[in-house]
Amino acid sequence: MRTTPVKSSVYLKYACLFGCLSQVHPLYALEFKTGFYLPTSINYDSNLQMVENGEESVSFYNIAPRLSLVGADEVNTINLDGSILFQRSSDDRISESRRDPTVGLGWTRDFTKGQFTLSTNYNKTSTRVSELRRTGVVFTDGSAVNRSINAGLSYLLTEKLNLTTGLGYQEVNYSGAGLTDFSSKTASAKLNYLYSQQLSPFVQFSINKYENDTNTVNTIVGSDSSVSRNVLVGYTYQINPQTDYSIAAGVNRVSSAGSGWIGVASARYAINEKSNVSGAIARSIVASGLGGFQKSDSLNLNYTYDVNQSNHVGAEFSWNINRALNDTRFKQINGFYTHDISNSWGVRTYAQYRMLDGNNTSADGYQVGVSLNYNNPNFF
Repeated sequence: MRTTPVKSSVYLKYACLFGCLSQVHPLYALEFKTGFYLPTSINYDSNLQMVENGEESVSFYNIAPRLSLVGADEVNTINLDGSILFQRSSDDRISESRRDPTVGLGWTRDFTKGQFTLSTNYNKTSTRVSELRRTGVVFTDGSAVNRSINAGLSYLLTEKLNLTTGLGYQEVNYSGAGLTDFSSKTASAKLNYLYSQQLSPFVQFSINKYENDTNTVNTIVGSDSSVSRNVLVGYTYQINPQTDYSIAAGVNRVSSAGSGWIGVASARYAINEKSNVSGAIARSIVASGLGGFQKSDSLNLNYTYDVNQSNHVGAEFSWNINRALNDTRFKQINGFYTHDISNSWGVRTYAQYRMLDGNNTSADGYQVGVSLNYNNPNFF
């Protein structure tokens, strides 16, 4: 039986990151800009638990103040972003009221032939939000706490050849949902070649090591430790300034599950100055709270239309197939309308319909809501 790793090592990494950032450049030499954002919303959900029988509805009252701080000079940019979601539920029996913080800190340094980035993030969300698309299962109203630290380097080897590398560490801890705490370490490299102004082929390699951090042997799928390796080959092509697409395909191998294919394709088309449509389809392998790596297929389509400078409408369709032990299909349709009252104030109404099939369950539900948003990117 494994023991839970000591978290102090993770906090030490965060402390080192903050220390490095403080030594990068004297803070007084940076020019700072502060933004303040205050979205408030009310939404009603007809079947939050996504059960086939005995649906129960609930309303949420949300306010999520957010503060951003950006400091920049000729070569350095430091970003600090923090917010907290205060959510009041109309029925704590169905879903408890929540208070979920999100904090991110990042540093970017430009140099002659490239760019270096370093960032760390912390966020807390409801497992009903984080796991529905990730695993296709609606769990009890627990919490998922995600901590991560990432570093990346982009370097221009020649005028046409660019190398992008990255290292990352992620730690996810669950409470109240019966899921498996895990951590993952990731390394990636991507070589991109500018064949012409329109065509850019690339090859990408990544490796991800999963570790079960829960002191239990009740892992749902997978094993305590496994490694996922990915190789992708593809290209991006810009047909014209309004239209571009990207296609990539490759192979994945998970040490505990064998090999399979992966791929991704995306496209964007600007119909005219007012409307845009985009879409993406992908097969990916990701670490999961069910234990180990999970294979999932996804399809996303988006459409936006600017009626005029103050009024905007849009729609989104998504379809996720989670090929884990539960093997579920999740579809969701969203529509929205926004009105810009002024440069700082805006109102948004939205509607959502969703369907969940799998694991001997077939359920649907809808959500409607309205939000009032205050946005001031130059608060002081």
